[in-house]
Amino acid sequence: MSGDPGRRTRLPAGGCVWAFLGALFLVVVGLLLASVMVTGFFDRPEEPPKKDLGTASGAEVTRLKLQDAAADGTLGSEEIAGAAGAGRWHRVISDTEIRITVTYPDRPSAPGDCYRFVVPLPLDQDTRVALPPRGEGCEGTGEK
Repeated sequence: MSGDPGRRTRLPAGGCVWAFLGALFLVVVGLLLASVMVTGFFDRPEEPPKKDLGTASGAEVTRLKLQDAAADGTLGSEEIAGAAGAGRWHRVISDTEIRITVTYPDRPSAPGDCYRFVVPLPLDQDTRVALPPRGEGCEGTGEK
């Protein structure tokens, strides 16, 4: 039978070549998918920081509330009073900023805490309220 001219024989290496090419194709497709997934992971927008008001100081809570209130483009007396809570507040508006001085009620741990918040103009969703160190800017306001 080995001498039968009508019978075709295959080389065993032919099947191995096709198996190798198939495996190579799957590896290339897998690498392309991994590349797309990794690129998508690193190109995603950064999540905004979570506002954990439970661990923030009273002044930091006020700063975050003022910042949220300014996001709509207005910062009215009611919004400032809501942000200041029990604190007494005073507002001075200039061409470039709003300076809000808040004095918190006397507490045994920190009597008469005074903070000045600086809100740059114009107000929009990107407005960031600055909180200088405690007491800075309170001189001359009659506050401590």
